[in-house]
Amino acid sequence: MSNDRIASFLNAAGDGELDLSEESVYSFCRKFAGASEVSIRHLEEKLLIQDVVATDATAITVNGKQNYIRNFSVDDTVIYHAMDSKSIKALKRLDFLNQYAGILVHDHETALYHFGADHAECNVHVIRYLRKNTEDTKNRWSGEMVSLLCEMNKSRKELMAQGYEAMPAGRITDYEEKFFSILKQGRRENKSTTHKYAKQEEAALLGRMEKYSHNHLLFLHDFSVPFDDNLSERDLRKAKNRQKMAGGFRKESGHEMYCSIMTIIETLKKRNMGMIENIRKLFMGTPAIF
Repeated sequence: MSNDRIASFLNAAGDGELDLSEESVYSFCRKFAGASEVSIRHLEEKLLIQDVVATDATAITVNGKQNYIRNFSVDDTVIYHAMDSKSIKALKRLDFLNQYAGILVHDHETALYHFGADHAECNVHVIRYLRKNTEDTKNRWSGEMVSLLCEMNKSRKELMAQGYEAMPAGRITDYEEKFFSILKQGRRENKSTTHKYAKQEEAALLGRMEKYSHNHLLFLHDFSVPFDDNLSERDLRKAKNRQKMAGGFRKESGHEMYCSIMTIIETLKKRNMGMIENIRKLFMGTPAIF
């Protein structure tokens, strides 16, 4: 909600006794964001030692211009960053990315390939493109690839339930052979695709899946790597909803404060920690969130 709507809501809830203004809400948010800085540094230190971190970004507006909110997520921690773009130059301004030496999971953001030690592509994301290709071209290969990816994920889940940490080498080899066989089939079918733009998009999709095959199939080799980027996408829903409900930010400072505050609030939720009590501790200088 925007600051004026928050003030109106709290004044109504307090039967007019609080007499809050939009400025007083903004002042509280500014103090909240400032008090969060030490905790956020500790959270980033925690993420730096994680083997796998998921990331995503969503567009928002700041004073009418397109900006972004990027998050970095694991099961019990999420950190949000205000970004003016998704470029390599902008990403290099994030200390976390410059230091992180693990696996980044994302939705095929090629700029991110300049960071981290390895990368996993979100297969749910590519499945959407594969299904669209089937609709546009009527070719069989993309539907078969969807079935194969889903079969791989099902097999992985079954092995994880049995305590495996990676898929047996023989089964990986079989799956990879099927994967590349379907891509070869796709190349043949693409030659007969009649619609010009569908043909181009299909060729680009085939090229992407071939070039980044290691990244699409990394979840087979290491079960700590997820099949998709859903964790990060779920953590971004709050930011997307805020854009729909309250619109953009008037100032960059509001954009940055929002990211700091949401880092604390959403991490508290993930850890099932008391919201009011831990916000109080934050303001007192004794935060319990690390």
